[in-house]
Amino acid sequence: MKEWLLILLIMGGTVQAQEADDIYDRYLAERDLSQDDTITCCYEGLFFLYLYRETKNPDVLERGEEALDLIIGRQEKSGEITNDPNVNPKLYTGVGVWALSLGYEITREEKYKDAALKGGDFLIGEVDKWKSAYPLECPDERNTDARHRGEMRTSLENYCYSCPNDWGLICAGLGSIVYYTGERREYSSYAVLLGETLYRMQLDNGAWYDGYALKIPTRWNISSHYVAMAILGEWISHLITGDERYKDAVKKAVKWMEDMQTENGVYDLYITEKNFEDEKTQFAENPQRRCDFRQVAGQTNVKEYYSSPDETMLGEYSLFLAQTLAEDLNIATGREKTLLYIQEHHGYSQWYILSLVLDEGEPLTAEDESTSYVPIIGILVVGLVIWIVKRSTGKKKTGKR
Repeated sequence: MKEWLLILLIMGGTVQAQEADDIYDRYLAERDLSQDDTITCCYEGLFFLYLYRETKNPDVLERGEEALDLIIGRQEKSGEITNDPNVNPKLYTGVGVWALSLGYEITREEKYKDAALKGGDFLIGEVDKWKSAYPLECPDERNTDARHRGEMRTSLENYCYSCPNDWGLICAGLGSIVYYTGERREYSSYAVLLGETLYRMQLDNGAWYDGYALKIPTRWNISSHYVAMAILGEWISHLITGDERYKDAVKKAVKWMEDMQTENGVYDLYITEKNFEDEKTQFAENPQRRCDFRQVAGQTNVKEYYSSPDETMLGEYSLFLAQTLAEDLNIATGREKTLLYIQEHHGYSQWYILSLVLDEGEPLTAEDESTSYVPIIGILVVGLVIWIVKRSTGKKKTGKR
């Protein structure tokens, strides 16, 4: 059994590529993207563009450009990329700018670069407003759990007023401008500012609190999906700077998320000790202080709790994205097992499809693909099969004696 699992793990790249192709054929090749909300369209655009880099399928690129054009059509003059409902335009704009920047790298269409830069200007303005609107001080001592030990340099680092998932996706947008378009200017300095902010906000256990914690006390809890968004910021920060601290932060955060894993899936939410004491009745059947939740009727911060992680798959999708980002930085994870678990449960989400194709390694040329990569994989697999057969035959012969 272990030997066959080893083959599956080595062939993980093939399984993943097949899954991406199947999802494209089954769900997205003929989908009317104009009916999707903006954030979904942004992730679909990223999926198409990364998939095109792997396959060079012109139909996939056409779908990617269709998604990008829809994003541009929903961009305000201010650069904000809107969504319906428009709960947090910073997040939508961050993902949209990421997709537009990648689109420019692939197509060299100036309209995508122009829209990405306009979105980046909006994000920089939002960061400046945030810094000036909120104080450094906070009456809650839990800020001292962060790497900065409560010594905030800006209000961006203050858990009472800010949220790492915001900084992660804004950083992903601004950093993508630098990484994919080559444009630096303020986009680079603000991306690094947010990467450093996330680094200083990281907790001793490797995670990040949810944030906005002064007005919403339950935001001192830790959500896997918020941690995944913070990891996005550290991932792109490492790509554009090469700073090993950001890579170490990703490694530490993924370790925390893997520790949230059980044989029944990955818990999304870790309830802190203080919040657990304040809300004992709600979590009475969950002595681990871990649970999953869904938002109720799309209302922010109104949650319905679940005791089993496989009821929502939120933690699993978050872990898969986090592990994908980590492996992209050459950090070893249990990503293949997470992929197989999601496939067994017939999972599908925006992060799942993105994680199947996201890859910033050196792309292979068509010649490389036909003369190098495939034969090597084939040789490895055939060699393993021969070794297993010989070993099994040897065991049978020994047993007969």
